[in-house]
Amino acid sequence: MYACKRQALRRALAAEGLRRDRTFSVLDGGCGQGQLARFYQKEFPASSYVGLDISERAITHLRQSMSGAEWYVANLSALQDSEVGARTFDVVQSFEVLHLLLDDEAWRQALAGLADRMAANGVLLVTAALPDQTEERSTYLRYRSRAQWNDAFVSLGLRIAAQRAMYYWLPSGGPANKYFRYALTRFESVPLYLVDRAALTLGVPRPSSVGLDSRTHLLTLRRA
Repeated sequence: MYACKRQALRRALAAEGLRRDRTFSVLDGGCGQGQLARFYQKEFPASSYVGLDISERAITHLRQSMSGAEWYVANLSALQDSEVGARTFDVVQSFEVLHLLLDDEAWRQALAGLADRMAANGVLLVTAALPDQTEERSTYLRYRSRAQWNDAFVSLGLRIAAQRAMYYWLPSGGPANKYFRYALTRFESVPLYLVDRAALTLGVPRPSSVGLDSRTHLLTLRRA
């Protein structure tokens, strides 16, 4: 899963002309265990990275285990009150976090707060499944419709500059057919990952059984 995220992120950064030797700043909203921080440290060593997460435990661990980055406890829906303050960044990102906010106003405030942290020529990278209709399939996940996302972008003065599919069916665990699934997973995750990458690259139509997580896109947003 993280290999897929890194691949999509790598392509998004390359499209912005951000190379290994470029100096740029990154704000990661919902950094979790720091997986993408390690990506930046390895592949973009000249970049500076700030990670935010609502989990104090996660941030405490990251401060103790990862040097060369800044870590802050923050609620994305109240970034104006966080230690980041009014700082701006060349790359602002939030991977697979915003659909965890069930309250629409909290979601919009989080999106607005991230947009406010963008430098003048910066980009905002967010993930979204973009279904035709908003779906709340559990007590902790809300997949907002493409129309709802677009309305929020317009109100915040943002536009979609690029849209990249991240998965084919990997988050759904593979094909619905139990025999095909068994054949792909009996040797752990590598065959499933390779078939996922190939199907995505070739543009194979997804079966209707594929879940919304598998339809996640990485959106590159710029100021309108």
